[in-house]
Amino acid sequence: MAANYDIKLLNNEPVISSGDFVIAQSDEQHIADTLNAFPGWWKEYPDDGVGVRAYLGGPVNTQLLAKNIQLQLSSDGYTVNGPLVSIDASGNLVIEPNATI
Repeated sequence: MAANYDIKLLNNEPVISSGDFVIAQSDEQHIADTLNAFPGWWKEYPDDGVGVRAYLGGPVNTQLLAKNIQLQLSSDGYTVNGPLVSIDASGNLVIEPNATI
């Protein structure tokens, strides 16, 4: 499968150059969108989304979260090689999806 392209986003806002939308490779943005979205956010794909924000500020089952990331990104056609989920020394949730198209 080839790389996907879409309107380039910067801070979730479309990038405009010379009065037109900038088109760029979008796989990285799509992966981020899938991780951030909660199931039900997209009418066309009601089961799509991990909802990582629900894991912030509380106990995290990193294995379960990694499994959910694997499932969601695989169902979108990505090759996912063992996503890594951890909590750093400052208590921040760190996710490395290890996903490619």
